[in-house]
Parts: sequence; structure tokens; C-alpha cells
Amino acid sequence: MTEDVKERLLSAAEDLIRGGKKQSELTVRDIAAQADTSPGLINYHFKSKDALLTQAVERIWADFTPRWAQVTAAGPAGVEDLKNLLKDIGEAVDRTAAGAEFKVRHELMEGDMGTVKFIVPVLKNILPPGTPEKEIKLAAFAMVAPLQLLFLRRDFFAEWTGTDLSNRQERDKLFDFIVDRILGPYRG
Repeated sequence: MTEDVKERLLSAAEDLIRGGKKQSELTVRDIAAQADTSPGLINYHFKSKDALLTQAVERIWADFTPRWAQVTAAGPAGVEDLKNLLKDIGEAVDRTAAGAEFKVRHELMEGDMGTVKFIVPVLKNILPPGTPEKEIKLAAFAMVAPLQLLFLRRDFFAEWTGTDLSNRQERDKLFDFIVDRILGPYRG
């Protein structure tokens, strides 16, 4: 019974996030109503709404991560593979905007370097042999951090630059721009 309630709460949170509810809009009452249970059970099972949402978002992102892991495990990758990986991550962020907002905030505020970790192995194959590990990690972070910020403040970014991150073509051009600028010094 306890696991059933816990699963219902997780599924309810996941459904609400997939439906477009943002973290700031979600209340324990919303989640409990969706799960047909009482709000107090969220704290009982998860200790907090944020802990529940973290698990729900992880389940959503679990749909995407096997594809990204394949890219990093597939062997030598090139710049186009890196760009495609970032574009796919961008597509996932765009498709799960509410959950992605939570995931990005979690990565930034809790030090979860999940997205950066997908990029490091690809960069190791692209950058010249002997490139120090620290430099590879900095390059990965330099690619991911601005993208995270842009997705969190997409409204401001669109107003300021005229780039609409919900438009796949515009978003892909931005990813190409960032990768090309960061890797430019390595490519001569």
C-alpha cells in the first residue's frame, strides 16, 4: 500500500510536469489531488515537495539519457556529434519545459553536473591528445552553463537578442555558434 501511494505521487508529479506545470506553479495540493491522496503523504514519503519533484524529473529525463549515453559510448565522436548531442539535449529541454526548468535549476544549485558529464567523453575525442582533464571539463562547462542560463531566462534572451529558443532552427544555430566559438582555438 505504501509503495502504491508513493508511486501514485511520483506519477502524478510526472504527469503534471509533462503537462507543462512549472515548479513554481505546482503545489502539494495539486500533486495530492492528481494522485487522489492527501497532501501530508508527500512529506511522509519524500520529505518535501522538492524531493518529490526531483525524483519525478529524473524519471522524465531517464527517457532521454540512454540516447545520450550511446553517443558518449559509441567511440570516437566529432564536432558534429557534439553539436547533435547538444541539440538533442536542447530538444529534450524544450519538450519538457517545466521539468527541464527544475532539472536545470537543480544542476546549477545542487552541483549536479549530469549534462556536463555527457559532454566530457565526446570532448575527449575531439580535443587534441594530451589536453588536460581540467581543460576538457572547463570546455564542457563553458558550453553547458550559458545554455542552462538561456533556457532559464528564455523570455529575456528572446527579448534581448530576438532568438526564440522554442524555435528548433534558431536554437540549433545558437548551439552551433557556442560550440564553434569554444572549440575554435583548438581547430586552428
